[in-house]
Amino acid sequence: MFDISTDLKKIYLVIGLGKSGYWAAKFLKSKRLRVFVFEENNNDQLKIYKKELENLGIEVFLNMSFKFDLISPLIKDLECVILSPAIHIQDQTVIKLQEAGIKVTGEINIGWNYLKDINWVGITGTNGKTTVTHLLSHILCQNNLNAPSAGNIGIPICKYAYEQNNKNNNKDIDWIIAEISSFQIEIANKIKPKIGIWTTFTPDHLDRHKTLENYFNLKNNLLRESKIRIYNYDDKYLKKHAAKLAKGIWVSTENNNKTKKFCNYWIDKNGYIVEKGEILFKSSIFKLKGDHNIQNLLLATAAARIIGIERENIKESLKNFKQLPHRFEPVFKSQNILVINDSKATNFDSSIAGIKSLNGKQVLIAGGRIKNGDSDLWSKTILDKCEGVFLYGESAELLKKILKKNGFKENIFIYKKLKDLISDALNFLEENESKVLLFSPSCSSFDQFRNYEERGNSFKYYINQKLKK
Repeated sequence: MFDISTDLKKIYLVIGLGKSGYWAAKFLKSKRLRVFVFEENNNDQLKIYKKELENLGIEVFLNMSFKFDLISPLIKDLECVILSPAIHIQDQTVIKLQEAGIKVTGEINIGWNYLKDINWVGITGTNGKTTVTHLLSHILCQNNLNAPSAGNIGIPICKYAYEQNNKNNNKDIDWIIAEISSFQIEIANKIKPKIGIWTTFTPDHLDRHKTLENYFNLKNNLLRESKIRIYNYDDKYLKKHAAKLAKGIWVSTENNNKTKKFCNYWIDKNGYIVEKGEILFKSSIFKLKGDHNIQNLLLATAAARIIGIERENIKESLKNFKQLPHRFEPVFKSQNILVINDSKATNFDSSIAGIKSLNGKQVLIAGGRIKNGDSDLWSKTILDKCEGVFLYGESAELLKKILKKNGFKENIFIYKKLKDLISDALNFLEENESKVLLFSPSCSSFDQFRNYEERGNSFKYYINQKLKK
């Protein structure tokens, strides 16, 4: 199956041909290494990647599962296996490779080893990490620093490693602003950012991490390895377990004596951001709604100040900040209604934050593959803020039961697919007092979509079909 006789170089085997696998393979090849890629799927995009990589001399195998018996013919020639973040570190094939003496690592580690002399900010958390990553990168870039966002936000670290290795007039990077998920931390235990940020912590991904303690410890590993740490004091779990955390900087939206004593950054009674007693600027200049987004602003501001950005320059950079798609994204607005795409709300807590941030009654669309979390608080928030709920997909019946158990008994509608409910949801909006239709799924997308981006784009397409004719 494999021609391994013509090259004496050891093999670097990349598992998975998504963005991270593509850039890991391309970077490793640029270092004149011998690279193989295994990908279990086969579609048009993968065929494009395959052709591009093969033109560079990389051997790519589609329809190739991550199984030890398929890899074993290469064992004596293997130097390293680079895993997709989707593969658990306790996968049986991973364990067998390690028992055979093969180094197993992740794409983010490959990038770190090459770029570790650059300043890093590592950002993790259950919710908010993408917004903080994007916001901090924006602030720094607006202030003449080359500070690209990378990692779980969708731009692999190895892309920047490749570009720095093949400069071609590329500017040196000043800071890497890396969003790092628990899946990546699992195998990225050597990453030591200059600044670590922990946004929030609530139950998530427990199908993978098994216990809340395991999930907490993974996140905490990144902060423990960071030189400077920034935490969110508004997060109940982080606040409760502050004694377990390494010493750091704390931020809060609250304005009370305890906050002022414990935190370095807070919001005063007039809405100003305060840094150790000194007023910086009014938080209302930041246009994203909700307390959760003010928390994100505080975290990014604290990091920017540590890096050396003046308060007026931070303030100016906020004026042209634009949120990423699928995060409380307005997709239609008229005098009568507002339609919001919050497809990134993949768990109960992120959905609660979005629902709470809106004034007045709203109509909610939710559904997908249910995850762990506080479904009772989610239901009670809906009871207080929503006039009707349209549910779809795998979790629809279960979500209906949860809502009814917590007192929301009327105006619950169930559909098989997202596209099936759009007309009825818009009609309900028109017939009732609500002015806002919020798509905040509260669940993962994997019952009907590949990811939250595809789900959000589908929602926008369905809305545009109905409202922008």
